[in-house]
Amino acid sequence: MDDWAKLLTAVAEVLGAVAWPLALFLTALLFRDVLRSAINRIPSMLDRVKTASIAGVKVELERVADAEKEDKAGKVTPNQKEVAARIAVEKSDLGSEPLLKELDRLCLEFDALRRNLPSGEIRTRAMTRIVVQMRSLSPSLIEFLDAYKGSGSGGSRLAAIAMMQMVPMSADVGWLEGRFSSEPPFLFYHAALALQNALDSPGASERRLQEVREAARRALETVKSFNGVPDHSTVEVLETMIVGTNSIAPGYD
Repeated sequence: MDDWAKLLTAVAEVLGAVAWPLALFLTALLFRDVLRSAINRIPSMLDRVKTASIAGVKVELERVADAEKEDKAGKVTPNQKEVAARIAVEKSDLGSEPLLKELDRLCLEFDALRRNLPSGEIRTRAMTRIVVQMRSLSPSLIEFLDAYKGSGSGGSRLAAIAMMQMVPMSADVGWLEGRFSSEPPFLFYHAALALQNALDSPGASERRLQEVREAARRALETVKSFNGVPDHSTVEVLETMIVGTNSIAPGYD
């Protein structure tokens, strides 16, 4: 009897092992058209999810630009850092390409503003909204810094400056110093802010700090050598770095 019991148990185990794969095979065979249709829909479903995520990023960028008060618009704020952190999380699903497209759109918008609007408060406000949005994208795209630094577009170079403002350890001090002799005031004002953030960066070596201070001193000499009245906001930022006093006001364009 024990031998028969063992034999029946073994047969049952074999049948059980075969039954599930067979059932799955038959199910797949019977419903192959339905399954094929469902599988074919997966890419479009993923595209819709990605599109919704991109739209969400754009909403975030508009909100952070709207939220910044004018008296603090020149500075990197906790709110901007918070939005940048949320977008960095979105990047894990979106990848870099949609964020790069959005950053490039902002670069083109900046260039168009400089071409089409006269210098003044309205243009400065509009350009500041753009740099605030660039900052929110910057930490997610820091690996593309060199490409934006080397661009012939002023908007792209502003994007590079925004990256250095948000990730101070990435700041190319020599390149930033060069902005003061080759860029319009709005860009070299933001280059000054990037230098200041590099100076305030935790963990920076004394050699690095000295490099930044010397760059600020030379940049200040360059700005003051221009014909006419030097850009007041830029002078304030640079003097703060050198002598450790004064407050910072929004930049001109």
